[in-house]
Amino acid sequence: MSGGLILVAGYPKSGSTWIRFLFEALARPVNDGVAIDTLGNGFYGGWRRQLFDDISPASAADLLDHEVDGLLPEVFRRLARDEGRPVLVKAHDVAFRTRRGEWLYPPDCVRSAIYLVRHPFDVAVSFAHHLGLTSEAIVRIMNLDHVMAPTGPRLVFPFHERIGSWSANIASWLDEAPYPLTLTRYEDLHADPVDIFARVAAAAGLDRDRDTIRRAVDGVSFGRLQAEEKAHGFGERPRNSPNFFRAGRPRSWEGQLDVSLREQIVRDHGAMMERLGYTADGGTRPLAGLRS
Repeated sequence: MSGGLILVAGYPKSGSTWIRFLFEALARPVNDGVAIDTLGNGFYGGWRRQLFDDISPASAADLLDHEVDGLLPEVFRRLARDEGRPVLVKAHDVAFRTRRGEWLYPPDCVRSAIYLVRHPFDVAVSFAHHLGLTSEAIVRIMNLDHVMAPTGPRLVFPFHERIGSWSANIASWLDEAPYPLTLTRYEDLHADPVDIFARVAAAAGLDRDRDTIRRAVDGVSFGRLQAEEKAHGFGERPRNSPNFFRAGRPRSWEGQLDVSLREQIVRDHGAMMERLGYTADGGTRPLAGLRS
């Protein structure tokens, strides 16, 4: 099997961690336990910083954010070449070019891109829980050209993330990104995880029989992930969040997001919601022809 990067991308709290764990479980022995902190890191967060410092000719501590961006494409090329196998990379950034005109993730080393979307009502509540902010603050952030962890005179740890707005993030990947891309809705994955993940895995060039796919799905079910985090913790949980794995189901916004905020989200993102089959009452309608 040839190498290359498998990008697992999406606006924060859209299901990219779950998909990442599904891919990792797919590669593990049948009787392997969950042990979420031993699953692959997707070269995300602090692990990306470590990768950069291992490969780049300059230390990240001495660089500004745009200088880091300028060196990351070659870092990802080296990663894809040196590993010699498919490598998962998790991303929340918009799909963008650096100041040098290169895509942050060079198309010549990307095997496949899996892009996750989720109803913005659920994203707002989950993101607020994740960051320890109010839902009002998150609804505002979801409509900004937002950069998480931006830097000043010196780089902070870990790297910044140019997530943009909810609509702009999605549009950048669906309409501009130059990769073989499979769009997956969180709601569809939740409703039919075996069939939907089988489609996603096949799109990444990892065709497996149904029993193998089902084993991977069972191995990282949301209930098992919650139990593992409760028993042993999870290193990716932000300090301000009581737990990383909160609800794990569609419509978890109910009772959490008041009507004025729901109306604001629809005003801000109604066009993209319509495109993805997300309704103003918080539901999801069947949608044919998702890009794949």
